[in-house]
Amino acid sequence: MNNGDFIKIDYSMRVGDDKKLVSTSIEQLAKDNSIFNENTKYGPIAVVVGADQVFKKIDDSFKDAQLDKEVEVTLTPEEAYGARDPKNIKVHSYIEFKRQNIDPVPGQEIYLNHRRGKVLSVTPGRVLVDYNPTHAGKTIVYSYTLRSVISDPKEKVEALIEMNYPVSDAVFTVSSEGESIKIEVPEASKFDPVWMEAKFRLVNEIRKYLPGYTISIVENYTPGEVSKPESAPESEVKAEGETPAETSENTASESPQASNEQGEAQDGQTSETKA
Repeated sequence: MNNGDFIKIDYSMRVGDDKKLVSTSIEQLAKDNSIFNENTKYGPIAVVVGADQVFKKIDDSFKDAQLDKEVEVTLTPEEAYGARDPKNIKVHSYIEFKRQNIDPVPGQEIYLNHRRGKVLSVTPGRVLVDYNPTHAGKTIVYSYTLRSVISDPKEKVEALIEMNYPVSDAVFTVSSEGESIKIEVPEASKFDPVWMEAKFRLVNEIRKYLPGYTISIVENYTPGEVSKPESAPESEVKAEGETPAETSENTASESPQASNEQGEAQDGQTSETKA
């Protein structure tokens, strides 16, 4: 494999001395280890070699990977999520949480001041939060099997959509003719602020990996459709699972172009973005 190659892999990731399974693309393996999530889309995932989508040691191993042959890569904490840092454990005022009607409890995941953390303890007036990555200080064992190499431009675009907008029930229609790529946006995604931001990343990556192609993104609007923008949160303190904008990737773009595209749709209008 070379940098820029598109591949699909099945993988599993285990952490710690007991090698506990925490993530996998294989549905049955997830079920067997009691980590199955009905909202997760299982099956081989797309990766671009050399694009820093995975840890460097794993990325480097792709270059020697062979079809249907399992590869196991062991990462030290320093090669993975880093060592645990006591400075990443912070004390917050209990009132910060109560203002949002959140009752913090130990073990609860929260998003505060643009950082993800886990509540360690709650005492009168104080909440102790750990901002270290969940798997910091642990050895990672990453196993993967190369399932296919993607060469078709249409399939590469479909892979890039999956990477930039990983919504399991969003089905985009992609067609390729000559050096033109056409992407039709599904109904459920047209007014999704996450898609609004993902669209610009997607265009940039298609330009990077498929230079010379003209890109058309088509959004069809039926008569009477209007966007329903979500109201902005009152504060940055939210309990895990209570906010649709937990990361920068889940926040609508503030650029003028994004704002214009989120306005009301005209009857029978087709919006087409070309790049």
